Amino acid sequence: MKCLEESQYLAGFSKMVFFDKIISQQSSQTFLWSILNSITDPIFVKDRQHIWVFVNDALCKFMGYERAELIGKSDYDFFCKTEADVFWKRDELVFTTGLTDEHEELITDCQSEIQIISTKKSLFFDEVGNSFLVGSIRLIASKNKIETTLLRQTVNKLEQEIHERQETEKRFRRHSNALQQLVQSEKLQHDDFQIAIQYVTQVAGLGLDVERVSVWLYTEKCLGIECIDLYERENNCHSHGLKLSVCDFPRYFQALKEEQVIAVVDVHTDSRTSEFSATYTTPLGITSMLDARIWSRGEVIGVVCCEHLRTQRQWTLEEESFIGSITDFVRLIIESRDRKIAEEALRQSEMQLRQQTQKLEEALFELKRTQTQMIQSEKMSSLGQLVAGVAHEINNPVNFIYGNIAPAHDYIQDLLNLINLYQEYYPDPCPVIQSKIADIDLEFLIADLPKLLSSMKIGADRIREIVLSLRNFSRLDEAEYKAVDIHEGIDSTLLILENRLKAKPDYPGIEIIKKYGNIPLVECYAGQLNQVFMNIITNAIDALEERDEKCTQQEIQQFPGVIQIHTEIINQNQIAIKIADNGLGIPENIKQRIFDPFFTTKEIGKGTGMGMSISYQIITKNHHGTLECISSPDQGAVFVMTIPLKQK
Repeated sequence: MKCLEESQYLAGFSKMVFFDKIISQQSSQTFLWSILNSITDPIFVKDRQHIWVFVNDALCKFMGYERAELIGKSDYDFFCKTEADVFWKRDELVFTTGLTDEHEELITDCQSEIQIISTKKSLFFDEVGNSFLVGSIRLIASKNKIETTLLRQTVNKLEQEIHERQETEKRFRRHSNALQQLVQSEKLQHDDFQIAIQYVTQVAGLGLDVERVSVWLYTEKCLGIECIDLYERENNCHSHGLKLSVCDFPRYFQALKEEQVIAVVDVHTDSRTSEFSATYTTPLGITSMLDARIWSRGEVIGVVCCEHLRTQRQWTLEEESFIGSITDFVRLIIESRDRKIAEEALRQSEMQLRQQTQKLEEALFELKRTQTQMIQSEKMSSLGQLVAGVAHEINNPVNFIYGNIAPAHDYIQDLLNLINLYQEYYPDPCPVIQSKIADIDLEFLIADLPKLLSSMKIGADRIREIVLSLRNFSRLDEAEYKAVDIHEGIDSTLLILENRLKAKPDYPGIEIIKKYGNIPLVECYAGQLNQVFMNIITNAIDALEERDEKCTQQEIQQFPGVIQIHTEIINQNQIAIKIADNGLGIPENIKQRIFDPFFTTKEIGKGTGMGMSISYQIITKNHHGTLECISSPDQGAVFVMTIPLKQK
C-alpha cells in the first residue's frame, strides 16, 4: 500500500474498501484512515445529505479548519452560497446518476485567494446499501499567480527589447563620434568624402553584424546605378565602381520607389531580388539582404545594401530602423558637406533611437502599473465581496433581534404592572408564592430586567452600526462618480481597523484625533477612496508599531502613538485630507520612491509595494487630484490628498 501512487488512489478506492473489510476483521480500521491521511491531496467523504463524514489531514490544511470543525458540516458552512450551490448540484448529479464527476473549477481557499483546482468525485455503497460520495482535490494553480506570471513574461519580453535597442544604440554611438568629426569639416575634398562613405559602411557592417555593406547611387538620368563603396568585413577592404542597369531589374527598383526598407530573408525566393540572383547574389554567396533607399528632395537617389552570407536571417525592426539612420548619414554627406547639416543628422538619429527606447520604457512602466492595479483590484474585490457578504448575513438576524426588543420590553412591562397589581390587591399571598418570590428575588428581578433589555438594545444598536460601516466600506455597487460623505468612509475604515488601534493589556493602543471640517458631499469613487484611506492608515499603524518595538514600556506610555485625520476646504472646488502620524518618519531616499510600483521597505511576506502606488493612481488619475508625502526621520509622516469637490 505504501507504493501506491497518489494519482491512482481514487481509481483503486474500491480496492481500499475491500481491504478495509479485511483489516476491519483484525480491528485495524484505523490503519486505513492513516493511509488516507498520509496522502498529500485533500480527500473527503459525504453522505447522502451532503454532510462531510470523513476528511483527511490534507483537506483540513487546505480548508484551514480542524477535523472536528469539518465533520458533520456541509459546503454551506464554509463557502459563500454561490460556490456552495455549484458544489451541491455537482454532488447531487453523482448521487442520482452514479457517474464519476471530474472537472476543473475556481474555489476560494482559507486565505481568501482564488485557486484553480481539479476535483474527482465517485459514488460508493456500504454493506447495507447506504451511498457515499468520495472526492479528491488536486491543486492546479492560483488564478492570481497565473495572471501575474503571464504579465511578468510580457514585462520580461519588453525589458529584453529595451536591452536590445540600447545595445544597438551603443554600437551606433561607438563609431558615430569619428563620423561626426569627418562631416563637421568646413569643406570636404573628394578623398574626405570617400573616407566618410567608407566609414559609414564600416559602422553599418559592425552595427548590423553583416559581412558586406555597399552604397549605390543613381547615375545620370537614373538609367543605371553605381557602387561608390563596397565594404567586406572578412577582408576589411573597400572597393567601388561596379555598375548595374536599372532596366534589367524592374521589380527591385520599383520596390525601392514604394518601400523605404526592403528586408529579404531569402534572396532566391523573394520576387524583388530573385531576378538578379544569377548575376549578382548567387556568385557572391549572398543569402539575405537588408536594403534602404536614399531619399533626397522627394526622390530616390540611391540605396544602402547590407548583405548576409550563407544563412537566412530574419531582420528585426531595430535593424531596419538602424539602416534607416545610416541612409540619413549618406544622404547628408551627399547633399551637403556643411557642418550644421551633419550635426543635425547625428542628433536626429540619436533622438530617434532615444524616443523609441523611451516609448518602450513607458510601455514597460504602464504594464507594471496595470499589473499592480489588477492584482490589487483582485484583492480589494475579494475583500469587498467578503465584507459585503458578512454584513448582509449579519444584518438579517440583527434586524430580527432589534425589531423584537421593543415589543419584548412592552410585554415585560405589562407583566411587571400585572405583578404590581397583584401585590397591591393581594398583599398577603399564600406561603408557596411567598417562598417562590424569595427564591427568585422578585424585587431585584423587577429592578434589573428593564436594565437587561436596555443593555440588549444598546448591543443591537452597536451591531447595526458595525454592519452599516462594513457595507459603507465595501461600496461594491459604486462603479461611477457619486456624491458621498468623505467622513463616513474614513469612519468606516477606522472601525474595520479598530482591532489594531484599541489598547491591549501590554499595549496602550493608538489614539485617533479627528479634525473634520465642514465639507459638503464630494463626487468620487467612494470604494476607491476607502481603499486609499485603508492603505495610508494601515501604513501609519505599521510605522507606529515599528517605533514602539524599539521603545521601552515607559517611553510608550509617555509618548503614545497618535494618528491625526484633518479635512478642510482649500478653495471653491477642492478639499484636502491629511493623515499624520508621530512614527519614525521616512528618509529622503525612500520618500522619493514611496509611490513606485513594487517598492517596499517591509520584510518579505509583510508588504507587496503596491498599496501606495495604487493609492497614487486612484488620487491623481481617477480623481484628478494630488497625493504628497511630507516627512523626515524621527518627525513622523503626513500624507496630504487634494481632490476636487466635483469631477469634470
